[in-house]
Amino acid sequence: MATIETRALLLKKEITEYMALSYERGLTSSLSGNISVRAEHVVYISPTKVPRYRIRPDDVSVVTMMGEHLEGKHPSSELLTHLAIYKATESSAIVHAHSRFATALSCLGNDLESPDVEGKHLLGRVPLIPYEEPGTSDLGEAVSRGILGCKGVLLQNHGLIAVGTNLEEAFIVAEAIERAAQLIFDLSVLNRP
Repeated sequence: MATIETRALLLKKEITEYMALSYERGLTSSLSGNISVRAEHVVYISPTKVPRYRIRPDDVSVVTMMGEHLEGKHPSSELLTHLAIYKATESSAIVHAHSRFATALSCLGNDLESPDVEGKHLLGRVPLIPYEEPGTSDLGEAVSRGILGCKGVLLQNHGLIAVGTNLEEAFIVAEAIERAAQLIFDLSVLNRP
């Protein structure tokens, strides 16, 4: 059985790997997006102001469920949103992305309805959360209410949030949301007269 210290290091490494993968797959830019995992009554969250492709395990921030910073670099500016989601749901992992197509769709002010069978099956309903200022408790409250019963949401003019029982699941949902948004764009181009 892994010790708490070993488990913490594994979670920090997992966050760094998925943050780099998010960057490689175009779900984030150098300084956008964030990832967190809830475990042992604390939250491990990617730091702010560190390029996504070079976050190290020691950079990962550890905070209590009340937001008290315990170790690592300064936590993501979206910490309040992550904490609000964890308090309102059973989710254990969150991916927040500023991907191109999902963000574009969010700027149009629409919920996401996947046009393909795979997306409908995997995602179900992906509602749009009306705009709230990033990093605020108002955004956290709006997302924590709007995500109930859903695997992900669009944030108006902002991006997407995906949740899961683990980081891999949340990442898969984030990619699926982005793919569905890209399909919506592709179909709009193909259906032009």
